Amino acid sequence: MKCLSCGKALKPHQQKYCSNICQHDSQYKDYIKDWKKGENDGNRGVKTKLLSKHIRRYILEKYNSKCSKCNWSKKHPITKVVPLEIDHIDGDAMNNIESNLQLLCPNCHALTPHFRNLNRGNGRKNR
Repeated sequence: MKCLSCGKALKPHQQKYCSNICQHDSQYKDYIKDWKKGENDGNRGVKTKLLSKHIRRYILEKYNSKCSKCNWSKKHPITKVVPLEIDHIDGDAMNNIESNLQLLCPNCHALTPHFRNLNRGNGRKNR
């Protein structure tokens, strides 16, 4: 048998995947496929309604970890991570379809009409 993710031959004690990395990668791909088909709303948890880590990873990869407006991509000197934010274009935090999400640097995000308190009453109920 072969690994369902990478196609490598499985060892006798392995059933579907050759490693945890391949299993996680396969779960990620399945999650994104279901999300794109509308079978998954993209939220993490029932009550929190935060964006799924899989969707965040997908959006970061889609935009190559660069701001979709200005292409800013400077890494933080300590964390080595580009501090980017995912913006809901229509301001509705529950609308996680791909066409409603964009990756923005903090400056570009602050200039959107729905930034933080500017969207009070139209987004999450706890705002």
